[in-house]
Amino acid sequence: MKKIILFILLINTANVFSQNNEIVNNAFGLHFIQEKIILIKNTTDSTILQNVNLINIEVDSLNNYNSDIVFYKFKLGTNKVNILNNQIDVSFTSNSCNEYILAFNLRNETSYRLKGFNGNDLLFLLRDINYIYNPKKKYKNLLSSLNNLKIGLDFKAIYNDLLNLDFESENLKVCSDPLAAHGKNE
Repeated sequence: MKKIILFILLINTANVFSQNNEIVNNAFGLHFIQEKIILIKNTTDSTILQNVNLINIEVDSLNNYNSDIVFYKFKLGTNKVNILNNQIDVSFTSNSCNEYILAFNLRNETSYRLKGFNGNDLLFLLRDINYIYNPKKKYKNLLSSLNNLKIGLDFKAIYNDLLNLDFESENLKVCSDPLAAHGKNE
């Protein structure tokens, strides 16, 4: 009897993991397509396609905040975009960075762009974490907790840059910005 219960629990865990993987894959794919980080072209007529179901994006899980918020990373050269249809071609248009980080809220299936994308959703992440958990944490303490996860982001610096509207800071770098050939872009 114990073996049957254990087997059922393992199957349920595998199903939840598989569903979460698909949801995270779709979140990365949707952001990549919407922000024109990748282009999916039909090889027969060169039309641009916007269907996330044509690709599978491999991502790395970095860490999690409690059990509800999970952080994922896609890194060019390490992770892959697998083509699920042989009549498409996928190309990256980003030219100034090679790493993208999303946080994912497993409760409401919301994703938060934290690095590499055309925006940063840290303030929404903080709001939603405080909405989920009681007692509410002060943002300073919450940012310290997130920094302790050591996922390669300085949450306090990102928070300060957002509050100061410092969109030129390295913490808020957008991957669609062009690379400087010599010195800084003017």
